Amino acid sequence: MYRIEGNDKTTRLLILLFVFSLLFDGVFRKWFLVPFSTQLMMIKQVLAILICVFNVNMYMEMTRWEKSIVLIGILAFLTTLMFGHHNITVAIYGCLPLWFGMPLCFIIGRKLQSADIVFILKLVVYAGLINSVLMILQFNVSPSHILNFTGGDENAGLSTMMVSEMAGTFRPSGLFVYNTHSNLFMLTNFSIVLYMLVSNTNIINRKLIFLSLILELFACVCSASRTCIMLHIGVFVFFLFYCIGSRDRSKMLNLLVYIIPMLILLTFSKLGSSAINNVSKRFDEASRVQYGKVSTSEGTLNDIFYRNIWYNVDAVLDPHTIDGNSVPFWGYGQGMSTQIGGKLLNVKSGRSGFALAEWDGLRIMCESGYILGWLILFIRLGYVFRFIPHLAFYKKENQFLTLSLFLPFLLSFYLLNTWGNVFLANYAFFAGGLFLSVSMKEKQINNFILRNNEN
Repeated sequence: MYRIEGNDKTTRLLILLFVFSLLFDGVFRKWFLVPFSTQLMMIKQVLAILICVFNVNMYMEMTRWEKSIVLIGILAFLTTLMFGHHNITVAIYGCLPLWFGMPLCFIIGRKLQSADIVFILKLVVYAGLINSVLMILQFNVSPSHILNFTGGDENAGLSTMMVSEMAGTFRPSGLFVYNTHSNLFMLTNFSIVLYMLVSNTNIINRKLIFLSLILELFACVCSASRTCIMLHIGVFVFFLFYCIGSRDRSKMLNLLVYIIPMLILLTFSKLGSSAINNVSKRFDEASRVQYGKVSTSEGTLNDIFYRNIWYNVDAVLDPHTIDGNSVPFWGYGQGMSTQIGGKLLNVKSGRSGFALAEWDGLRIMCESGYILGWLILFIRLGYVFRFIPHLAFYKKENQFLTLSLFLPFLLSFYLLNTWGNVFLANYAFFAGGLFLSVSMKEKQINNFILRNNEN
């Protein structure tokens, strides 16, 4: 039975509450406490701030990355009041990821102990099982069904069709409020499940892990999300290359002997064929709408290149808002293109809820302007890219859990993840903190698991 013991009990308790709020606040926001959805959404942000405030003395111990982003956050706050929208409430809200984001990663990395990390890994896998089952169920009912309720009435007019017939127009989100939230969580869960399958740890019963993998793959197809599917493919390829040795590779091949027949059975079942047909239509339709008369594969590759590379290059060199307006030198001000900040300022926003831009390469430039925008982008990407040269070392040292958690860290900090959304920003800090903690403590974690297995 897990209990918080040892030093820093208050901080570690707050971190665990922070993780619980990330994984399960969608349940309350969608089904149980819908009128308080906004307040529930902000709980994770309040917990993040409390963790940092209770450990403010650690700010002096932080690396130049965390110190630099905090300093830039202070400058961005001042430029917002002087040259931007002048609203102090929105400016403070917009600066929260700069003041408390990377510092939170640092604190989580230092404060979590082996028992806490093992508990969090188990929690993610159990939540992943529930999320997968729920997504499969959501796929087989209409968008207006209670299972697909999102806390608003935007699905009320979609009651005549099943999700399985909508070619991705509506995408199941499982435990989470939005599909983008679910995608990021599924990336973490898939990485951990793969690690547990090929490792010698008995953190969770192996039959349950195997079931979790099957359900995760099936839920991935039911998601009707190109992003979700491509991320799972990327994680699996990365895992094969980095995270398993020659012995583990044979173990993975043995697992495939069992997995492939099950996937074939799912494929030829009514539910499986429906999911595959639906996601195939999603790929075809998205390619046609975005790129005209091109093949599905060409449209998909174009989308990957445009969203991941060209969009961000163009945003850095020649930023313009969604409406095509030029960006002022000091930007429009922090928080203006967040979902909450835009509402407080009463500015017009599109369906995504972002006033200036949605994806973070352009959103940061629009809010922060040229000098500060470039600096924020450099530090944010550098914070995670600095570990890429260390991947070979982690592999040599058999730090496979560290390697497994790297992609969730990388993708949550990459510019496709919109920190203008409270969940996506704080999930990035959770993923970053968990990676930092495991990278420093993996040997202790393995010893802890071995001791508990012996007992």
